Amino acid sequence: MEMKRLFVGMQAVAPWPETFPNGRVLLEVDRHLTLAFLGDCNLSSVIDSFQRFPNPGFQIGLAALFDHPVFLPHREPKTAGWHVRLLEKNSQFSDFCHRVWQWLREIQADFEEPKEFLTHVTVARQPFVIREWKQSFQPLPLFLKNIYLCESLGFSRYDVQWSHEILSPFEVIEHTADVAFIIRGQTFDDLFIHAALALAFQFPPLMNYLQETVVHGMDELIYQLNHLIARTDAAEGCPFKAVSYHCSMENRENILEWEMIVDV
Repeated sequence: MEMKRLFVGMQAVAPWPETFPNGRVLLEVDRHLTLAFLGDCNLSSVIDSFQRFPNPGFQIGLAALFDHPVFLPHREPKTAGWHVRLLEKNSQFSDFCHRVWQWLREIQADFEEPKEFLTHVTVARQPFVIREWKQSFQPLPLFLKNIYLCESLGFSRYDVQWSHEILSPFEVIEHTADVAFIIRGQTFDDLFIHAALALAFQFPPLMNYLQETVVHGMDELIYQLNHLIARTDAAEGCPFKAVSYHCSMENRENILEWEMIVDV
């Protein structure tokens, strides 16, 4: 019987800093948000069961923000991480997590639902100095995408055994003179938050000036993005001049794809 230590997690994608305070920093590929620990399991039977994994209900990765550091466990911390605050679809994500936990109880009798579910990504393990990690922290944009069943290999390394692919909310594309992205969403509100996220991956302070808004069409979408750029520039400078009113939009299987061109 092939017993492996397994967990379910989501891939965390961010414009990670090049340097961190002292600690055993996890490799970028191993940074994730854990949804559930399965413990030691028969790998082949679990993988067979995961062919019936619950549909997450969202086709595009979720925009989020690292908003403060966390150190776990609380009394004697062994890990340094960053808390994840979702910027969209909070109730949908919460419903998905509960459906996953319920499903795991059905396929594995001894599975225990998390008593305290803290959305966070572990960045480093002991030894580290908490004061240094607190002082160095800066809010950072991220998005959550592919869902993984992973095997823990030890020494903070993981191996993906099964995956459910989810589209990225944006991708950088080549453009002759400016910065350009493909932005994905199912609504104009999605496009706005994902476009703002794309800009923040290039200039993270922009997230400090993001305001909740409702967008009804392309003209309003571009206006709100340019207003965000203007607020950021007035407060602390911004490398972007404006989002172009050039509009190239496609609808692929209920997914809107917009080519966003940014003047720099």
